[in-house]
Amino acid sequence: MNLRDALKELVQTLTKKVRHNDREMKRVFQWKRYLEWNDLTNEEKLGAKRLLFVPIFAYFVFAFINQYAFALLFLICLYFAYKKFENGKLTK
Repeated sequence: MNLRDALKELVQTLTKKVRHNDREMKRVFQWKRYLEWNDLTNEEKLGAKRLLFVPIFAYFVFAFINQYAFALLFLICLYFAYKKFENGKLTK
């Protein structure tokens, strides 16, 4: 084997693309698959539940914040005022 063939083989091994055929692709967007609930694995069922219940949970959080926004702001302001005025009074 001469130098030219050795360099050619080296370049081919460095630029050769590695194929990952043994890895399974994760399904990300699978609405049709969610309709076949009995065929899903436990991990896929858990992912579907999380996907479907996050907007419902977010709705309740936003509704709570919308209803009690002024009370929450008032309590936060009271907390910071208390921390500011009490600073240094009760030290050991």
